[in-house]
Amino acid sequence: MGYRNLTITGKTDGFGCQLNAKFSGIAFCIRHKKYRYIHTPFSTVSHGYRDQNLVDKLNDLINIPDGRVGKKIHCRYPYMKQVFASPNNWYNNEVFCYLRSRYWENKNYETKENIAIHIRRGDIARNKKNRKVAVRYQSNKYYNTTIPRIVEKFSDSMPIVIYSEGDLKDFESISNGWPKCLSERLVFNLGVDWRSDCEYDLIKTFHDLVSSRVLVQARSGLSYTAGILNENCVMFEGGMAGRRSIGQKVCLDNWIPFY
Repeated sequence: MGYRNLTITGKTDGFGCQLNAKFSGIAFCIRHKKYRYIHTPFSTVSHGYRDQNLVDKLNDLINIPDGRVGKKIHCRYPYMKQVFASPNNWYNNEVFCYLRSRYWENKNYETKENIAIHIRRGDIARNKKNRKVAVRYQSNKYYNTTIPRIVEKFSDSMPIVIYSEGDLKDFESISNGWPKCLSERLVFNLGVDWRSDCEYDLIKTFHDLVSSRVLVQARSGLSYTAGILNENCVMFEGGMAGRRSIGQKVCLDNWIPFY
């Protein structure tokens, strides 16, 4: 009996959510030997990456070639719900090795000796009964107490690098009351929502999260998928309130949950 060719297509959202969907198809096919994954590249991505030349940069970033030429596609899904529901049943060493080897094949391998903390600040408002409410949001007050508890587990020489969007003044209260030895290690790499031409754009930020010695995730598809590719220490924000996005709710077995 031959393979059934499966592709992931039709999901519209930001880069992290779409990439997570692609990863779910790859994991399913690697573990389910009757299926063969056929990659459909990104065609449009929310948050400033709709132009074809920018979408091509995202396709180059993940480095999974278009596999559709000459292939009959038997199955098309927006994502594999089995994988999203129980990712630890699907992500094994074979899957990790494949995804990571593809990602690093066209890049120089590196590990950034820092603690990278992703703080979600863009795309956090959702309409509910005609009013906007913040979802997948953690306050500066939360990070003010959480970051010291996290970083005390690691070397006190590593910079603490915050990746987010906005102005520096929006984050200054995070270090209120911290000792000088801690606040002096804090670095802010901030992008601008919907801008692909800033210093810390989506591509630069994603690569830094993948490369970091310690990755502290937000409630975000961007840092969730970066965590799948990161080969070092990944910490998963474990509070379920606000984790409404399917595919980002479950901590992988090789990650460390924090609250």
